Amino acid sequence: MGKKFICAAIVLTFFAAAPVLAQEKKAKPLKVTGDVGLLDTEKNYMIVVTKEGKLVTIDFDKKTKVTKYVPEKAKMSDINLGQAASVTYKKQGDKNILDSVDVKVKAKKGE
Repeated sequence: MGKKFICAAIVLTFFAAAPVLAQEKKAKPLKVTGDVGLLDTEKNYMIVVTKEGKLVTIDFDKKTKVTKYVPEKAKMSDINLGQAASVTYKKQGDKNILDSVDVKVKAKKGE
């Protein structure tokens, strides 16, 4: 009876932990849209302010895909505060890691 109990406990532990392990390995990208409230290219993070006023802090690195204007490659330093942005990120532990960001530029008069 002791061996069956231990085997059952191991199996139950595996099934209870499997969704958590899968979530860590295959983090589904999340998306937030709002304005760039803060951009720190030295510490590699940004804060997006949603229409509802929620602040979302997201970390980035050199591999982060950035697009501006009519899709063209850009750098994080090309982003200006107050620009509308659509951001895709993943949860890694207690951090939000930036996957990609699309910024919207208001058209100048006559364009």
